[in-house]
Amino acid sequence: MDFYQGKVLRIDLSAGTSAVEPLNMEWAEKYVGGKGLLFRYLWHEIPPQMDPWAPEAPIILMTGPFAGTSVSTASRLVVGCKSPATGILNDSYVGGSFAPEMKFAGYDAIIIKGEAAAPTVVVVKDDVVEFRPAAPKYWGMKTSAVEEAMRQDVDPEAKTLSIGPAGEQRIPWACISTDQYHKAGRGGHGALMGKKNLKALVVRGTGSVSVGDAKAFLADLYRIHEEFVLTDDNLWAHEEGTPILVDLVNGAGAMPTKNWSAGSFEGTKNLNSESFQKIRVRKRACYQCSIACRNFHGTTFAGAEVRGEGPEYETIALCGANCGIGDIDALMRFNELCDEWGLDTISTGSVLGLAMDLTEKGIHDFGVRFGDVDGYVQTPELIARREGVGAEMALGARALAAKYGHPELAYHVKGLELPGYDPRGSFGMSVGYATSDRGGCHMRTYPVGDEILAGTSPADEIDLAKVEQIVVGDSSKGFIGQNMSSVKFCGIWCDFWAVTPDQIAQMFKHVFKREFTDEQILEIGERVWNLGRLFNLREGVESDGLPKALYAESGAFADGPSAGKAVGEDVFAERMRQYYDMRGWDENGVPSEAKLAELGIDVRL
Repeated sequence: MDFYQGKVLRIDLSAGTSAVEPLNMEWAEKYVGGKGLLFRYLWHEIPPQMDPWAPEAPIILMTGPFAGTSVSTASRLVVGCKSPATGILNDSYVGGSFAPEMKFAGYDAIIIKGEAAAPTVVVVKDDVVEFRPAAPKYWGMKTSAVEEAMRQDVDPEAKTLSIGPAGEQRIPWACISTDQYHKAGRGGHGALMGKKNLKALVVRGTGSVSVGDAKAFLADLYRIHEEFVLTDDNLWAHEEGTPILVDLVNGAGAMPTKNWSAGSFEGTKNLNSESFQKIRVRKRACYQCSIACRNFHGTTFAGAEVRGEGPEYETIALCGANCGIGDIDALMRFNELCDEWGLDTISTGSVLGLAMDLTEKGIHDFGVRFGDVDGYVQTPELIARREGVGAEMALGARALAAKYGHPELAYHVKGLELPGYDPRGSFGMSVGYATSDRGGCHMRTYPVGDEILAGTSPADEIDLAKVEQIVVGDSSKGFIGQNMSSVKFCGIWCDFWAVTPDQIAQMFKHVFKREFTDEQILEIGERVWNLGRLFNLREGVESDGLPKALYAESGAFADGPSAGKAVGEDVFAERMRQYYDMRGWDENGVPSEAKLAELGIDVRL
């Protein structure tokens, strides 16, 4: 089929061998690519209750059908596994240029299993796969150094996925890096690479991607770009990027502040979009992307130059306000350190904020307090090396809080630390977080768009219409809901293009040689969402709940824009019942047989 290469590369690290097999095109027809096809392969490759650290537990790299073509924002890669941090499904998305290079090498997917006897680098040059020793030269290197070494030692045009020392030390939220500043961040894929003794995967492809009738495809594509991508609606992403969210979220009282103890932080006046524009050096873009959202900044900290992409809003929220840090130079340095050591910034900021809170409350002294810049910038290295107080922080927020007898101070859902939107200032996020298939995540649905960014005040509670938006999505015709995000990440389009079902249909017709209605597009997303639910149920997923402080009245803030507001346990329980009913699931959140048959899902518990 056009757009697909039709091949899966299997890498067995234990044996030091590789093999190529046909892509399952029946699955591709039903689940498309990206998130959907990844979930179907994960279901097949992971037996029930498999230990995520087991040598045979796979890491799967999956492209979307448009990677390597001229479709704007679709150059992204999804990395999937059973998360070592949460024990459930995990998919993490990363931009840059690695996914197109995979397609040019001839592969839609790469499945990595086994555990190398010694640190290893795997080099893929089209149909040739080579296993090289990573030690002593590369093992221990930080992420930017690894990539530079691969350009020098393998091929100057090669693309690299690598881990930093945090992955080598198996920090549960260690990330995977590519193109230096792009991270597959959440859930611990980097830790699994470290467990497998895989320092880097390097790919060089010299092939191409067939799109069938190229003239018709390109004509349609240029029209879509002109009408839907290169518009004023997307200018915010190019001109300011996600720092634009700082003042809006802080002003609504939804900014995680000092370990979620408040909803607004005075120091954000130094961390907002205006502040970052003053230190912006230039713009950057992922492969074939016309939005070009990447901001490259430059400043100094402690007399040393700090330069790099980002930080994005989530890092500003969790590593800034949540740690009581209002110093833009210190935040830039902290972000740089997390990138270099290979740490997800959301989880790092969350666990550091918790450690600061435990110190402030006199529960345990971690030697760092809210706003302590000197202790703050030392933490990423300590965590990545598991040294000093970093050895305990490396447990993650849930385990660390439990160790010291205060599990209520850890803000997570299903073991994944929450991102930068407090439900006490954006109530819809409570249901969004609780039902997310990978735990605490803002990428599955975005009620923040209605509750904060549209300029309206957050409602005093979630209503049934908001539950429907969370499931299906229709926010300002951007369809930001779970079904919509699922089919969008089958694409895999960047989140910054608010693509609609109709626009996806206009592109899918070239792949599948047939027309799609909006309902059929959303049905693909619903199919993928239900498949993810089945996987997590099979693995014994915890209930769809929240940290109690987020919806209990006792956890309401004393002051600020969202003072006195709480989701309410009764209201939350009722909305969850409505959510399950809307989904066609029973009272325990299990999809009904009728729903699975309706969606044509080919697996069962």
